[in-house]
Amino acid sequence: MEMRRREFLQLSGLSAAGAMLSACSKPTETLIPFLVPPEDGQIPGVAQYYASTCRQCPAGCGILVRIAEGRAKKIEGNPLHPVSRGRLCARGQAALQELYHPDRLRQPMKRTGPRGSGTFEPISWDEGLKLLVGYLKDLQDQGQSEQLLMMTPRLSGTLAAVVRDFLGAYGSRHWLDYELVNQECLAKAHAELFGRPDMPDLDLENTHYLLSFGADLFETFLSPVRYGDGFGKMRQARRTIRGAFVYAGARLSMTAASADDWLPVRPGEEGTLALGMTRVILAEGLYDSQALVQLGVTARQWLAALDGYRLDRVAERTGLSADEIAAKAREFAQTQPGIAVAGESVMAQTNGVDAVRAIHGLNLLVGNVGRRGGLLFSEPRLSHGGAATYADLRSMVQAMGAGRVRLALVYRSNPVHTYPKVTGFQEAFQKVPAVVSFASMLDDTARQADLILPDHTDLESWGDVVPWAGVHTSVTGLVQPVVQPVFDTRAFPDLLMAAARGLGGAVQAALPEVGYLERLKSTVARQLNVAEGPGFDTPWMRTLQQGGIFGEEPTRFSAGQGAVPLAPHSVAPPRFDGGEAEYPFHLTVTPRPAFNDGRNAHLPWLQELPDPISTAVWGSWVELNPKTAASLGVAHGDLVRVDSSEGSLQVPAVIVPAIRPDVVAMPMGQGHAGMGRYADGRGVNPLHLLAGVMDEQNGTPAWGATRVRIERLSDQGDLVVMGHPEGSYHGELLEI
Repeated sequence: MEMRRREFLQLSGLSAAGAMLSACSKPTETLIPFLVPPEDGQIPGVAQYYASTCRQCPAGCGILVRIAEGRAKKIEGNPLHPVSRGRLCARGQAALQELYHPDRLRQPMKRTGPRGSGTFEPISWDEGLKLLVGYLKDLQDQGQSEQLLMMTPRLSGTLAAVVRDFLGAYGSRHWLDYELVNQECLAKAHAELFGRPDMPDLDLENTHYLLSFGADLFETFLSPVRYGDGFGKMRQARRTIRGAFVYAGARLSMTAASADDWLPVRPGEEGTLALGMTRVILAEGLYDSQALVQLGVTARQWLAALDGYRLDRVAERTGLSADEIAAKAREFAQTQPGIAVAGESVMAQTNGVDAVRAIHGLNLLVGNVGRRGGLLFSEPRLSHGGAATYADLRSMVQAMGAGRVRLALVYRSNPVHTYPKVTGFQEAFQKVPAVVSFASMLDDTARQADLILPDHTDLESWGDVVPWAGVHTSVTGLVQPVVQPVFDTRAFPDLLMAAARGLGGAVQAALPEVGYLERLKSTVARQLNVAEGPGFDTPWMRTLQQGGIFGEEPTRFSAGQGAVPLAPHSVAPPRFDGGEAEYPFHLTVTPRPAFNDGRNAHLPWLQELPDPISTAVWGSWVELNPKTAASLGVAHGDLVRVDSSEGSLQVPAVIVPAIRPDVVAMPMGQGHAGMGRYADGRGVNPLHLLAGVMDEQNGTPAWGATRVRIERLSDQGDLVVMGHPEGSYHGELLEI
């Protein structure tokens, strides 16, 4: 492989490195460097940078990849990209290890042993494509095309269009792009509040007051790099203004640790807190009068509707003091402009949608929607996939269990690991007769496949990414291969197009392009409003060089469509699985900055990245408040058992004062049965503990409504930490 890279470097010197091998073995395509190289090509030992887009999470940050002697050496943020602005998180930088991972799948594989055994044999691409087309044609010939299921993460741009066109022409409506950490609650609440289901940009750099209800903006929430950059400017970029930051949540996350004040509110009562603050703002006349006109309600009417949210009652329900609640309400209303935002922990409750409406309704109340320093809506961004809901997941689990799914195609998704067991997915998935995976690693779901056709990594791929959040301009980031494919892999969209040609008829007509790059160029040409042909080469190269198509800053912003006929006025009390006597603690399962839902657990750089609060690495743990630990006789590092109504797990204990005594927290992302040597069998999967409680009114899952009990087992927890958080804590036990 080293000789092939040297030969490739020599052959591509005049126009920069790069290329993609399509499903039809097309010749390599030219890449465009961020800085134009000298005419005599690359110089040994001198690096070049290529602009692309990160796809490690949906944020779509722009990146620059440093290439030297045909190898990718370093990934950094692209300063021209509106999302990353020259910055990049650890996950984006660790994508380099995905390219050169020792356990990557290197060629097509066919299962030879029982499902889940991980026993496969290598096959040729000719045989792999023949098997794929055979599966699809068998269903088609039997008039059962609707029994095809496509499973992906949430896609955007050209790839989403290709998948949609393929499924539509084939005759299947089943596209499950459901992710555990998603924005279903946000979409429902925003459709009611603003008349739009998308997420407005949080204009952090221009705000004066940030009020976060469990939104871990700098870790896993929507667009962490973008919001981290905006927060830094909010704090330091203005000479006479240092924006205030208040965090309300049961656990002091890394984001909360950056706040001026932490309000340790009881789980599920965040919406109650928001309505209590709303009542203070209304009662003291601190609201925006025009906002109430838009909402179709007077202050007197709204106050009457909020009679149940007087300060004494709100204080009792939230566990906070009445004076503290009133003070923060006044600060938020009087420190303009400001932003109130709800995060994953709020959305994971049985009253999640109502709570989001109440929290984001604070922005409407004080006139901070469509205003600099508040929530900014731009033109709707609709270039996304199906955005499946939890109801769609439940429907597909029922269909699989009843034998109504005969073929599943799985791309960049690991549902066997990331869907809680209470959904019944794992059991139902076993009943699908044929499964084709396009995974790059032999992950938990790929182990259940009959056929694996390994995809390129992002650094070997073409594509585009339309961010769902984090920007208030139009942005399409381009993905280009910065090195020649390291192994004998092929791009997923090219495989779909090859399958379409094999099927012929309407499916081939829906995807007539020779390869995915041709489709991508057509998309870019339309967005640039230029004709394809010889004259397209220059704008195409310029777009590749800067990393995408970036729209100009809008001069005016929308405040939404005013869909709410009446202002938010109530939030139902939260419900929890398990009685308090038997299960005394609320369980919070948190996505980690390193792994999110576990998709990056195979990368050793991220395994070694210390958790920002506990400093733990390479495993799983449960966080306990010191008062809780003392009551249970648990010391730092002890092995404990965590029991819920759905299961039991054994993990070491981490004692941290930064959590409520009635709450315990476990990070998600570990506990894989696959994913290579760095993730396989490491830690536990806390999703197995989650109960199937729901927000019945809105049809959303309440993964945060699970109660657990804790029992000490021994002092042999085998905890690995970079520091000892308990050892540096010398104050009194936290009083909450």
